Formats: sequence, C-alpha cells, structure tokens
Amino acid sequence: MTHHDLTPHDTPTVVFPGYLAGPGQDLGTLFEFGRGRDDWLLTVVDDRLVASHESASALVVLNRAPHSPDPHWTIGSCRSALHDIEWYATFDAPTPAEVVMAVARRLAHGMAQPTHAARERQLWSHACHAGTLDALHAETARARWTTTVSCCTRTLEAPDGTATLLIHPAPDGPGDIVYTLSAGARGHQDTWWTAQFSRNIPTSAALGALRTVTDPGRYTRRASQIPMLHRSLLRTHPVARRRPEPPRAR
Repeated sequence: MTHHDLTPHDTPTVVFPGYLAGPGQDLGTLFEFGRGRDDWLLTVVDDRLVASHESASALVVLNRAPHSPDPHWTIGSCRSALHDIEWYATFDAPTPAEVVMAVARRLAHGMAQPTHAARERQLWSHACHAGTLDALHAETARARWTTTVSCCTRTLEAPDGTATLLIHPAPDGPGDIVYTLSAGARGHQDTWWTAQFSRNIPTSAALGALRTVTDPGRYTRRASQIPMLHRSLLRTHPVARRRPEPPRAR
C-alpha cells in the first residue's frame, strides 16, 4: 500500500508516523492510563478528567470544557497538593494523545519507584535543566535535526520539516516555558500541534515526548480522524482482523 492510500471506509487504520495521526481518543486514553495503575486516582472535576498520584504531588488533567482558554492537557508536579509547582507540561487539543501519554507514563514510572532517591534518578538522573538540555540536543542530533538560532531562541528542525523543538532562553522561575515541541504539515505551521514544557521538566518526561517524533510509533486511527493536510505524509494500512478459528472436529 502506498503512502497516498487511505482506507476508503471509516475503519481502524494503522498510521505512520504516529505524530501526524491526529489527536485520537483523549478521554479513553486517560481512562486507560488511570485504571491501569493502583497508585493513581481518576476523578471528574467540572469538565475536567483528572488523574492524580496518591501522593497528591503529580497530576494529569484533561480539559474538555468547550471554548476554554486553559490547555487541553496539563501534566504537572508540585511539592505538596496543588502548591509550589515544580514543573509542568501543556498540550493543545490537536496533540496526539499518545504524545501526552508518553510523558505521563514516564512520570508514573518515576513516581512508582520505592524511594525518593530512586524517583529522582529515574526522572532526572542529573541536575535540573542543564542535563535536560544536553539530552534533548543529543536526541535531535542522533535524528539529524538541523539547528538555527534567532534572537536567543534555538530552533531544532526535523529533516523533513514536519517538526521543530524551540529552546527559549532560560528564565529564573521553574514554571516558565523553556521548550516548545510542535509538529504538522510543512508550510502549514498555523495548524501544527504544540506541547510546551517548563524549565524543570524531568529529562525522562521531556525525552518521552521528543522521541514520539524522533523515533515515531504507529498509532491506530479511523480514517476520518486523520487530518487532511497530513494524509499525503503518512503510510497507512487497515488494522489486521483476527481470523475466525476453524470449527473443532467433533
């Protein structure tokens, strides 16, 4: 099947690269994340579905309020419940749910470690920010992204022009935006999905998001869920159906 072919009917389709597949099922994805972990609790607050760690120091929030000015997705960590934010990441509505979950799973894995020291090693394994910056540079260099600098902002761009990572000047506050990851059809940047990360984002979490683009996976979507502008950029094939088992001999 060529990369121009799409399933003519609205049936489940495997899409590559996944980061151009469209947002997918955000609600179902977060339910699956929360239900699969004993140390996370799912609650509904107004128009938001919230997955919170049992320590009350980490949250994954899906905002489904119509016309809300708040981010569609927010992942964050604080020293105590809803106070003294350590870091956060936000994702707009067009972001594939799998990109968001790549960050959430890294956070959940780190939070599941038995000791504070083990959690720190799993999430950061270095001093904040400087090591994360080095790790992001190393990952984009491995993927042969190009680098340009303008007005103190460094832009790392994928070879095919469908993704960028912006590295902004480091501010003083831990909650200020430092990294912006975006992707979409080349020449249509106004339609790209965008994820933003604050200064103290753990290395593991930041790399989790970046690697969905530098080492993309295959996501499942219905044909109608795939953005029109992305269709010529994708390789797709229908989800394989399970063959019925032959009748047993009596």
